[in-house]
Amino acid sequence: MKTQFKKTQSLIAIAVAATFSLAAAGAHADELSDLKAQLKALSSKVSDLENKPVASSAPAKPLPEALKTNQEGKPYDDSSDGVAIYNGRDTEVRIYGRLEATLSTVNNQGAGSKKSTGFQTSWFGGDRLGFDVNHSLSSLGSQWGMPDLKVISKLEAEFEHNTGNNDTAGALFNRDSWVGLYSEKLGKLTAGHQNTLGKDFTANWGDPYGSAETGLKEGGYTNKNNFKSFIYYAGNADGTRSNSSIVWKKDWQNHWVTGLSYKFGSSGGLSSGAAGDFANGTGKTASIAYNKLGLVNGIYANLNATYNTANNSNLNHTATLLGGNIVLSPVVRYNLGFVDYKAQQGNNLADRHDHSWTNSFKFTPAGKFEYAIGYQEMKGTNAGMKSGVVLNAFADTSGATATANGAKKSTYGSITYHADKGLDLYVAADKFKTTGGWVVKDALGNNTYGAGQAHDGTTEFALGAIFKF
Repeated sequence: MKTQFKKTQSLIAIAVAATFSLAAAGAHADELSDLKAQLKALSSKVSDLENKPVASSAPAKPLPEALKTNQEGKPYDDSSDGVAIYNGRDTEVRIYGRLEATLSTVNNQGAGSKKSTGFQTSWFGGDRLGFDVNHSLSSLGSQWGMPDLKVISKLEAEFEHNTGNNDTAGALFNRDSWVGLYSEKLGKLTAGHQNTLGKDFTANWGDPYGSAETGLKEGGYTNKNNFKSFIYYAGNADGTRSNSSIVWKKDWQNHWVTGLSYKFGSSGGLSSGAAGDFANGTGKTASIAYNKLGLVNGIYANLNATYNTANNSNLNHTATLLGGNIVLSPVVRYNLGFVDYKAQQGNNLADRHDHSWTNSFKFTPAGKFEYAIGYQEMKGTNAGMKSGVVLNAFADTSGATATANGAKKSTYGSITYHADKGLDLYVAADKFKTTGGWVVKDALGNNTYGAGQAHDGTTEFALGAIFKF
């Protein structure tokens, strides 16, 4: 079409130039007659060119089967899968991000009953910028009965929007840095720095903000608030993200989802641990889930179980997590989970043993509002303490100097307005109280609460906005 247009332009330019040339030279009548004949001939050629059918361009290369879905084998969702910024040579790159501004006020700060008000690290979820990169292996996979086979990778960095600092000093991609393979037949196999498997599987009952069903997508709990510490029961020696780990998850397409993970030791700064030491720093996790177990009158349950072990400074930690949710209606979901946690401790201290539980409701009536409320209780005997504070689950207990029996009890709730797919506005509150000999810090580390302290708990109120792309 462009070639034809250029030819037409050239013919018209020649005709116009000839007309002006003859007019400038004072053309005679017979010369004008000749020019008219030439213009008529040119007009005929232009018409022929414009009416001539254009040869169709080569058909576009069909999209590989592997790139028709996201890294979990689901159709792309623009509200959660980011924006495609490159697509070529069987490879695509998608960018996504999240920024959350939280303005909060917290009581019982300092020795007196002082309040602290200002912007804090985001309440719901960490500010982040990430990239998903997928590369089709359809030709290779087709030989093995996996036409949707692809290389998948994720790089995700977390920062604090109120300061601009990295969430983890010295780490660029502190949330995710992994590469792997995906196909429906194989499942999702990834290696690198990533979520612990237990965190992904328990996200549908750890608090009310995760999805109802267990899937292959990385999940998690909320970010900086006074009930967040429950998540450490689903962690390992590295915290709630795992270095040097291999994770396999598979959706069997018949309600069942399974997962296995192994974490290599990372002591001494080496990816495989100290030389000759194949135990310290390692972790093993097995998880299983059953989605949409029909109960009665349209009510169904999503259930899962996780067994989690870790070796931290040659001391063994284990956790068994059982939970799920019951979808009572399209509007109401009830979440419930239990944890049994045991840990060896240094300095000849007795083993720690926790019995903890959590429950919450999520309400999503028609419209743009969403409501959530929850209560959790973290309760343990012989909980190791360091610097006078109870250690989180799976933390290094080799330096513990004392133990305490007690509990931390937290209540929380939120109201969220989904303005559109990219913007949420919310109000939230949380409150905790310690009992027995437990001593803990608040979410932001501003103060210490519990036995022998000025206060046994604190209350927080927050306003916030979340922008996602």
